[in-house]
Amino acid sequence: MALKRVLKVGLDSAAPFPMHSDYNSERFEGFEVDLLSAIAKHLDFEIQYEVSLWKKILGKLFKGELDLICSAVTMTATRKHILEFTEPYLHFRLCAVVPANDVLINEVKDLKEKRVGVRIAAEAERHVHTKFPDANMVHADTNKELYHQLELGEIDALIDDSPIANGFLQKNDKLKIGLFLPGTDSQYAIAMKKGDVELKNQFNEALKLIRENGTYDVLYNKWFFGMNF
Repeated sequence: MALKRVLKVGLDSAAPFPMHSDYNSERFEGFEVDLLSAIAKHLDFEIQYEVSLWKKILGKLFKGELDLICSAVTMTATRKHILEFTEPYLHFRLCAVVPANDVLINEVKDLKEKRVGVRIAAEAERHVHTKFPDANMVHADTNKELYHQLELGEIDALIDDSPIANGFLQKNDKLKIGLFLPGTDSQYAIAMKKGDVELKNQFNEALKLIRENGTYDVLYNKWFFGMNF
């Protein structure tokens, strides 16, 4: 009996619900956990997660220390130069999360000169740096730190991916999405080492099958029912 191929999969150490739960939690779960399990089952692969901070994870993949990352990786033109990406599996936008009683941040221009929280090395960090150079950026390693800082009033807003923001806000009525940032339509895809085309093609085939047989819709509704991206 042939041994299954083991894939080393990079995971953010503070992986954001509902994409992933923290790997060290008692219940490791999330949309991407289920999605990757379905793909691995179809391809007869075994998944082995390796946990690290987000700011280090892309570098590990680039150096070949990981086989792939399936942890809310935004597919960008810059990243496509150095990595392979599967077909996208989720569309979303960036959004500004603010206190529930905030009435001052309703438009993009309202973020000017505000204390805006971003996660280090996330696409939101690059966007804020480019679009809101006057903002007072506050950086953190994890989303959990940012949401906590916002609750304490240490920052005025935070910029996050809409699926992740929705996940946090499901359990927090002290915060809300103030606005979706225009021109930030984005996609998550599974990232792989540059040149790993055979594996990418296998994953794309599995993703196509999962969409066609209804598995994708079941997983989507399980994790994102009623959410606005």
